[in-house]
Amino acid sequence: MNPFEVKTPENLKASEIHELFVDVFTDFGQVKEVFHTFLNGPRGSGKSMMFRYMMPDCQILEKGCSLNELDFFSLYVPIKLTDINYPELGRLKDNSNTFINEHFLTTYIAVKCFKDLKSYELEPYVDFFKTFYNEAFLWYVEISGEDVSSYKVELASSEEYLDKMIKILEKMLILCKRYCKSVASHPESKEEYKGALCNYLDFLYPLLLELKKLPFMPQNKPIFLLMDDAGYLNDIQTKILNTWVSYRNSSEVSLKISTQLDYKSYKTVTNKTIDFPHDYSQINIATIYTSSDRKYYNRIESIVRKRIKKYLSKDIEPSAFFPSDEKQNKKIKEFFDKIEEEHTNPDKPYAGKDAARRYATSEYVKYLRKKRSGGTYSYAGFDNLVNISSGVIRYFLEPASRMFSELETQKEGDIQDVSYIPNSIQNEEIVKFSEKFLEDEFKKIFEEHGKLQGGENLSKADKLYNLIEGLGGMFSKIFVSDRTERVVFSVALNDKPDKELQDVIDLAISYGYLHQSSIGNKHGTGRSKLYVLSRTLAPYFKLDPNGFKGYKFMNSSLLKMSLVEPQRFIKETTKYFDTEENSDSVQVSLFDELD
Repeated sequence: MNPFEVKTPENLKASEIHELFVDVFTDFGQVKEVFHTFLNGPRGSGKSMMFRYMMPDCQILEKGCSLNELDFFSLYVPIKLTDINYPELGRLKDNSNTFINEHFLTTYIAVKCFKDLKSYELEPYVDFFKTFYNEAFLWYVEISGEDVSSYKVELASSEEYLDKMIKILEKMLILCKRYCKSVASHPESKEEYKGALCNYLDFLYPLLLELKKLPFMPQNKPIFLLMDDAGYLNDIQTKILNTWVSYRNSSEVSLKISTQLDYKSYKTVTNKTIDFPHDYSQINIATIYTSSDRKYYNRIESIVRKRIKKYLSKDIEPSAFFPSDEKQNKKIKEFFDKIEEEHTNPDKPYAGKDAARRYATSEYVKYLRKKRSGGTYSYAGFDNLVNISSGVIRYFLEPASRMFSELETQKEGDIQDVSYIPNSIQNEEIVKFSEKFLEDEFKKIFEEHGKLQGGENLSKADKLYNLIEGLGGMFSKIFVSDRTERVVFSVALNDKPDKELQDVIDLAISYGYLHQSSIGNKHGTGRSKLYVLSRTLAPYFKLDPNGFKGYKFMNSSLLKMSLVEPQRFIKETTKYFDTEENSDSVQVSLFDELD
């Protein structure tokens, strides 16, 4: 069994989740608070795993209690897997579009809630389900416009009542879909929709309140609706969900909404905005983990320890299991010592070590390039791998899984004595992963954003690719320059980007190529937007992934140049410190004597 295999949380048993999950709620405590919450983060950052851990079966194991003793009762609603967002809805008139979209969203969520309940042993409560079905469920179905005369039946088990409610809701959903398809197929038709219409306030919310009264539910505790991947909702459905958030009834039902930084709007159906922190709290996983390297490092360390222990039955420190290249470490240490000696200043006791930390790796890479010996910088080592994952847990596990598979192949399946992954395998696989992160992922981006707009020569996908190439190329030249700050992954803008540039930046953020932060501006009068290149691209652009020691201020007009002319952008931004490292007349560094 590969200890680093990436598994879909929804398909994991509660016992597996309990064994593998590392408690992140000290970092993201708002997720479990009784309030509407947006949980934002790139794909693979752990949102779905957090939601899975919040489900009742996992919480029962965590707390060692029964179902009705939990602090909250979660119901999981994955949006990505729905078919409630389809083109036919766009053919409807504005008002009916809103009503029907809310009907789809409401009934879909209700179906998921009742399907979730089937996971638990509820047979002792058949009499309570009988009352709930007849006095609550059928009542709200009837006032939504559905004829319930044929639904009044007596069933033998809790599961049968749940199945019956699911079938009724699915029928209401399917009939509405059929109407939408009919309208789309016959746009001249004036046929009116005569079926049921469910909404949040008159159907889903009161139904959940009635559900809370059942004896297996935690009494006087909230229901959490875990809305996973809400960026897949269409524009109208997004506004509908925001309208639900605006009702501020989170003490009874709290909406926990995850996005891949691609949420379409924070406006309601009446075009008013929902406001932070009055209507909801929000968490950005990337911001927290990229601004606090130690927190993220500790999380990955715990995850690796748990997985090695579970699947290999060994107690091995992550740094020992993923060793760095000792030969490279030794050479960099020589540069470090030499730089420290050269910069020693009795009046500034830290000057030597500070200079050594800034320049040692840069000088080592310059040394490799100048020697033309074929040597390359190795990205092996646990610290490097954690930094390259750039705050996204999957970006550590996925390449680690490939490393382990490659080692297993080389050992012909004999992994009993595995105690570490050789640095050669680590480096090869992490470089491949970095290349895949840019090149392979862009194939998907071009499918969605590759169309030319309004006579333009470049699509939004083209501009995004150019932006990443421009930034990566600039940072690469800075890294092998003679600047004071050489490990640079960030640009800070002096002014506000125009719409074209902002749209491309937003796209880069949603796909995880950039992280957004802020920093005090150069005048000390406010803050500037800071855009940080994902360190997952460090091997691709041959950068040092360790730390954010510097950033580059520029006007947005200069950054916009990269959308169309990335090579010109690189030349413009680096023309004052070009070291000519690629020319034949390379000046010999004083560090060459270390060879």
